[in-house]
Amino acid sequence: MTPRTLNARVTELIESITYQAFNYVRRGTFERHKLIIATMLCFRINIRKKLIDEKEVNALIKKEVALDAPNQPESLKFIMESSWGAVKGLETVKIFENLVSSMESEALQWRKWYMEEKAELVELPRAFKDCSLFHRLLLLRALRPDRLTGALIQYVTEWLGIEYTEQ
Repeated sequence: MTPRTLNARVTELIESITYQAFNYVRRGTFERHKLIIATMLCFRINIRKKLIDEKEVNALIKKEVALDAPNQPESLKFIMESSWGAVKGLETVKIFENLVSSMESEALQWRKWYMEEKAELVELPRAFKDCSLFHRLLLLRALRPDRLTGALIQYVTEWLGIEYTEQ
């Protein structure tokens, strides 16, 4: 067996075993827990493939909160005070280093996005328009935790390459 065919074979075996393990777990899991398991599996695979950073996944799970968050600027008072620490904590993630200054400069667009019924489906303001679906999860976790479930469904189904329709 050549190194190339061996590598292809190992890749196929990993995919097959992952799929079989997922099916085995899926059959014995309550419906309400399936999204959690699918999300954890997606995250673990994407970390292993180096598509997402493990520190960022931990920030999503733990919800980074700045304990000594400064006062909210007047232009960002539409954000709930309880979420402000999470917004400041999100600035520890590299891609969101300038989040608050961006939000201040585009306050009207952020307010519009924040007030959307299904914020996970709406385009983000200009500065973060091109951020990945995973980074959008981080934003939703900090600003709109009520929309995180819909965003996780979108993340998992897009990653799996299947189409999900709400029931």
